[in-house]
Amino acid sequence: MEFLAGIFHFRFWRYQNWYDVVIDDRLPYLKRQKRLWSARNLFEINEFWVSLLEKAYAKLNGCYTNLAGGLPVNALTDFTGGIEQRFEFKTNISQTNLRSEELFDFIRSCIDYGSLIACSINADRRKIESILPNGLVVGHTYSITNYHVLPIIYDENQSKTSDRGLIRFRNPWGNDIEWNGKWSDADSIWNLLDENTRTRLSIRKQHDGEFWMSFNDFYKEFDVMEVCHISPDTYDEFGLTAQDSKHHWRMWYVLGSWRAGENSGGSCATSGCRHGCYYWRNPQFLIELTVNRSLSSDRLCMMIIALMQKPIKKSANEEYIQIRLFRIKPNVKICEKKVYKPDEVERIASTGPYVNRREVSLLLKTTTGAYLIIPSMADVDQNCDFLLRIFSQDTTLGRTFVNVFADPNREDLVRRNLAQQQTISDQSPLNIFFSSTQSNEYAQSADHDRKYVDV
Repeated sequence: MEFLAGIFHFRFWRYQNWYDVVIDDRLPYLKRQKRLWSARNLFEINEFWVSLLEKAYAKLNGCYTNLAGGLPVNALTDFTGGIEQRFEFKTNISQTNLRSEELFDFIRSCIDYGSLIACSINADRRKIESILPNGLVVGHTYSITNYHVLPIIYDENQSKTSDRGLIRFRNPWGNDIEWNGKWSDADSIWNLLDENTRTRLSIRKQHDGEFWMSFNDFYKEFDVMEVCHISPDTYDEFGLTAQDSKHHWRMWYVLGSWRAGENSGGSCATSGCRHGCYYWRNPQFLIELTVNRSLSSDRLCMMIIALMQKPIKKSANEEYIQIRLFRIKPNVKICEKKVYKPDEVERIASTGPYVNRREVSLLLKTTTGAYLIIPSMADVDQNCDFLLRIFSQDTTLGRTFVNVFADPNREDLVRRNLAQQQTISDQSPLNIFFSSTQSNEYAQSADHDRKYVDV
């Protein structure tokens, strides 16, 4: 085509920066099979945008081989700059501060906020992408694209159905391998709904990989759900406004670092740790949540706190990281340049055990007030950079005290970052104070024994 120049431009997000990636239009091709080697559309052979996106993403990561494996939510984060969350229904759902009966409402909220959702069924390597009798594929990622709240309906026996929530899925294969249980395309239960509802939900018997399930069946059959919450600065990046989404988050972020001998305090919060840890030497971030004037002051605020690590060396393995959240006790004075001690705070939540993932996050609903966020690594005296982000709904940040400790030259950059977010997320003005001095109360650890503590 005349207007094509054989060059394509993509942008990807990494650690609060957008990176430009430029590629040509040459794609790996299998001559014998007469098809593209890479991702492709099975039905529209002249559609290449997915293949080009994959090539650009492979360039960002070094090569195609580096795209093998990994978590889908990592790619979604790189595409959008969002915050990731991972729910493992059989193991860690309780650690997310979200009860199973609240999960459907959470999914509704995520879709309304424009979040991207993926889900999968666990499988060992010998059974990856094998098909179950119910039509679902194990070790395979599905996307969640919509939801529907059912009215009270009765089946042919005049019994009230127990299903109140439906979820729409899409198999990226886009073929006839779909869920064949209750509320599947061919299930007669759809006849209980009026024709207008069926039309609005696009109910059709097509082999397109799209299908509906009840929330109850979803929670029973699937093991993992991953959510990427879209960042407010993504709207700004693409020339959109927050009003282009049905809802939007407010965001605050800061770039920080752990440095050996300064503020890399390890995982043990008990003094006298035999590993040389002193947890309270880790970076401390104090935030004060205030509710919007139009809302009740006793309203619970939804907040997501995310910690993303950035290894100093590209070849370095990911460290075991964690966030702990504390509430400042009422009688404790909140002030600038202060290192808080265990008897001044009350621990209320964490991201769970230390885990070697790029990003960990914490979802919770809490009241207004002052909170202390402490990001840490399991090992003491290690060097690593990190990005700490906070997404909140219906709240603003009041006074914010940041004890950076390491790299005092970063203060101006952090101040600019925070000022920029006020415009993007339409926040009220923030009063930001920085302490770039290290507390002299704690000495450097000399014991470098490795131990991962599940606390």
